[in-house]
Amino acid sequence: MKKISILTAIIACLMFSCKKPVKKEKILFITTNVDTLKGAPNGTYLIELAIPFQTFTEQQLDIDIVSPQGGAIPIYHSGDTTSLVKEIIKTDHFINKTAHSLKPSSINPDEYLAVMIPGGYGQFWDTHTNPEIQALIAQIYESGGVIGSVGHGTATLIDVTLSNGEYLVKDKTMTSFPSWNEKNIMVQSDYGKLLPYDMEVQLKKRGAHLKVYNHDKKINYEIIDAQNRLVTASFANSGKFVAQEVLKLITRE
Repeated sequence: MKKISILTAIIACLMFSCKKPVKKEKILFITTNVDTLKGAPNGTYLIELAIPFQTFTEQQLDIDIVSPQGGAIPIYHSGDTTSLVKEIIKTDHFINKTAHSLKPSSINPDEYLAVMIPGGYGQFWDTHTNPEIQALIAQIYESGGVIGSVGHGTATLIDVTLSNGEYLVKDKTMTSFPSWNEKNIMVQSDYGKLLPYDMEVQLKKRGAHLKVYNHDKKINYEIIDAQNRLVTASFANSGKFVAQEVLKLITRE
């Protein structure tokens, strides 16, 4: 009887308490599969992806890219291919990752230190409404992960719901691509008319403490909510800033 009890204890230990925890060492990029907007090329905005990708790579962090459908992700730009960006997109690492994004079902949220969301108009349609993507973001965040988003990428966060039923953005201090800017200069979205919703309006409805970029004072375009592990930026050129601030907030195990 004593031998059986010992054996039972060993089995229980192997099944439960002796399980080795998954080492967190990765950054998960959330990207869209939507490749056009009213017939014009679209997808993930190049510099919002490439610059953070390089920033994390330089810190020896593994990167995975996930998209609702998996596979090659559409990427577009507006003539913003600097010499640095041109170097990054030629690397085997970048080419391989962007050509083989993972499906949500392939992702183990326990492996990730942070979520990075580069912008792209497709985020308004597919990642924002994809329940698996939404769940991954919530799970990584609730396990202590950090979230960084740039420009239109913040649209992905609007409906992310935590286990307590509340929106992730509730009571978070953050910014997003400003509506006034969308309506004044963004030809691609027909000055916001093609978008299914106004991101500012939706974030405020969800309880976010939204700080809208002020052009005259040049404030509120990069926001760090360290207490809530959230870094957001209004515009594409803040990708490096967001990545660097995410690095400061993550805790490697």
